[in-house]
Amino acid sequence: MNLTVLKKFFILLLLTIILKSVTVWSSDLEKIKIIKEEIYLDKISFFNFKNEAIKIKDEQIEYYILNFWASWCAPCIKEMESLNELKNNLSEVKILSVSQDADLNDAKNFFNRNSYDNIEKYYDYDKNTSKNFSLRGLPTTFIFTKNLKALAKVEGIIQWDSDAFINWLKKN
Repeated sequence: MNLTVLKKFFILLLLTIILKSVTVWSSDLEKIKIIKEEIYLDKISFFNFKNEAIKIKDEQIEYYILNFWASWCAPCIKEMESLNELKNNLSEVKILSVSQDADLNDAKNFFNRNSYDNIEKYYDYDKNTSKNFSLRGLPTTFIFTKNLKALAKVEGIIQWDSDAFINWLKKN
């Protein structure tokens, strides 16, 4: 068989695999999975960068976005801007980020280099917070309602400030 024909065959095979791959073409909304278990945000301990316990409940808030991330995680870093912008677009949303970095200083340095003022910053000192959620990878984000009940989960990155997500959130 001619080498050129063999190359064309492999290119065609590769394109077929890519085009049939659901994950390549999945929309952000397809990544949102509704949670059926009873998970409540007020049953979870949150600690700021000074290791102080923080209560999350806020009467003005309709939705809480709880994002598990790390400074070494490229997709986490990529989606941070859209999480920050989501708060600009929806004042009734509270963005909670929980760093999974091994060293608190890595998380602090990340936020010192980047001005994400709309994101509340927490650190998972003993990794007990993340254990409540059985994380399979980062980023993993949970969406909670006003009554602090988990609504949905996103594993991986989405465009949080997109019109599609904002419309989805308002409908749920």
